[in-house]
Amino acid sequence: MSVMTSERAVHVPVLIEEAMRYLAVREGGTYIDCTAGAGGHSAAIAEAMGPEGRLLSIDQDSEALEFARTRLAPFGRRVSFVHGNFRELDTIAASEGFAAVDGILMDLGVSSIQLDRAERGFAFAKEGPLDMRMDQSSDGMTAADIVNTWDEQALADLFREQGEVRGARRIARAVLAARPLRSTWDLAKAVEQTAGGARDRTPKHPATKVFLALRTCVNRELDSLHTTLPLARSLLGFGTSREGGRFVTIAFHSIEDRAVKTFFERESRDCLCPPKLPVCRCEHRATLQRLSRRAIRPGGDEIARNPRARSALLRAAQRVG
Repeated sequence: MSVMTSERAVHVPVLIEEAMRYLAVREGGTYIDCTAGAGGHSAAIAEAMGPEGRLLSIDQDSEALEFARTRLAPFGRRVSFVHGNFRELDTIAASEGFAAVDGILMDLGVSSIQLDRAERGFAFAKEGPLDMRMDQSSDGMTAADIVNTWDEQALADLFREQGEVRGARRIARAVLAARPLRSTWDLAKAVEQTAGGARDRTPKHPATKVFLALRTCVNRELDSLHTTLPLARSLLGFGTSREGGRFVTIAFHSIEDRAVKTFFERESRDCLCPPKLPVCRCEHRATLQRLSRRAIRPGGDEIARNPRARSALLRAAQRVG
């Protein structure tokens, strides 16, 4: 995720200093930014890796990728751009000649380009269609398809499981009663009326997590994340000093962060057998070492500059073995 300043339309990435510290970018290294967005993290990596380094920037949002391409034009051919989904990371990396890389970054948030364009339908600050597709070249389902066709049980399960929405059943019932829902404001109003004054007791609008659940479902974000984590780990190599490549993730809600945390914990253990088993039978060996036991959060100054950063959680690990 990034924030756009009004004066120069410069996108400032979230947790940039922390991300660069844990990536430990070296001159002449090879790196992959799985979520280029507006190019903020990619630009920092490209600057640090020097003229002999190589960077692969991927994004499924063609509009964001073009923004990144323009921003990183001064770095020339050392940066490659691919319009695609990171769940195909192994195929994309192979096609671009990237193997055994020194570092991989995944920023799982929504970019300001997406949030601030009403026609994309990701937020309700401005009225827009209920779209939410990150890849608009896709003919996949939209948020409007979900809220206007799914039954009450399916909606309640979605809100609860992918948005951790309280009162999911009640909100699902309200969505059905408000059909047809044509705009972001239609949906936000239906949820707000159902929340029974919750908006006055919390800084977040009661529809925030409903929008999160819909966006996650439309873009198959959790499936993509679970698919990509082992792919990224497999691409991490060892440099000339035999130091393993580094993997940095930035998540913006607890479900994604738990998936990363669980994967890092599992891959940092030499044995996955039940504790009471006297002899290891799984033959599992650690492939990662966690670089921080706890998730790294933005400081107060960054949150003051960019309130959207307040929920960011950074985790980092290094390849071993």
